[in-house]
Amino acid sequence: MKDITPGIAELAGAFAADGSMQKEHICFWGNILEDRLYYDIVLKSLFLEEFGVEVRPHDKKSNSVYGFYVCNKSIIKYFVETLGFKPGKKTYDVKAPRVIMKSQDPLIWAAFIRGFCDCDGTLSFGKRYGNYHKVYKIIHTYPRIQIKSVSNEIISDISELLNRLNIKHITCVLRKTRPNETDSKLIQISGVPRLEKWIDLVCFNNHVQFTKYEIFKNYGFVPPSTNIAQRQAILEGSIDPLDFYPNWPRSLAWIGRQDRKVPLKPSKL
Repeated sequence: MKDITPGIAELAGAFAADGSMQKEHICFWGNILEDRLYYDIVLKSLFLEEFGVEVRPHDKKSNSVYGFYVCNKSIIKYFVETLGFKPGKKTYDVKAPRVIMKSQDPLIWAAFIRGFCDCDGTLSFGKRYGNYHKVYKIIHTYPRIQIKSVSNEIISDISELLNRLNIKHITCVLRKTRPNETDSKLIQISGVPRLEKWIDLVCFNNHVQFTKYEIFKNYGFVPPSTNIAQRQAILEGSIDPLDFYPNWPRSLAWIGRQDRKVPLKPSKL
């Protein structure tokens, strides 16, 4: 059997979040619009590098998803016997593979977390309230990484791996709001220093999340409710991120970060 590597750990994290298994195949499915680059570049490359198999991502319009099937028997056997995943539903009891939890390699811990978060986590930026400069109350400067699941085990496992990496975080229970829902658990990592530590140790491989971080590094804030195409346009300079704030006081020539002031492009002031 192939030894566990960071690449396999990352695939395991992605599978734990977005994958499913039947006896004859494994499949991964993501958002039909937002996750295309992640599937075409990251997951496709990982399967080729780790298993020598070229997957072919495609649309599944009946479910509005984008992804692929893997029907290779040796890969299925590896996911079952080495990684410990089982055919059938895993929503409520999925957990990190024991081979990853027993590993002493921080790169393997980080890769599993990254794979899971790229598929089932989010990076967002909020406003600040209280005794802050008014700019913080208008634009979104405060980062939060959130990972949510209805499986208590996967959240506990990821929390343990984050503790090993010394990434501070909180966990809490999100109570269901409707009778047909289930309580879920949340991991949250908040604030600029913790975000920067996450980037140093774990990072994102999904453009959906990493484009937000790149905008934050360039501008010091990230408009909410943007799609990946809009964020790429912001990074290319064809969209001004302040256009998402129609009431923005243009007389202000800077936006604030906790650690320094970041000048905007002169043409945008």
